[in-house]
Amino acid sequence: MEIPGRIQNGVVVLEGAPALPDGAKVIVFCDVVPVPQEPGKKKRVEFPLVHSKHPGSLHLTEQRIAEILDEEDAAPRR
Repeated sequence: MEIPGRIQNGVVVLEGAPALPDGAKVIVFCDVVPVPQEPGKKKRVEFPLVHSKHPGSLHLTEQRIAEILDEEDAAPRR
């Protein structure tokens, strides 16, 4: 038996609503070969991650990191 269908939200949806019993074994065949996408261009990491007038002098606690991130969110883009 051959039943057409499509993938919808990661689930195979059969067309024509054929009644297959729960637990029925099926084989899914895809007639279109997916084309792999090329990975995006890699970015270099910029150091220091947290800019300071005196690099290495910041005592970074969880609370201080959160404050820095909040300041960056509120700051205008450069």
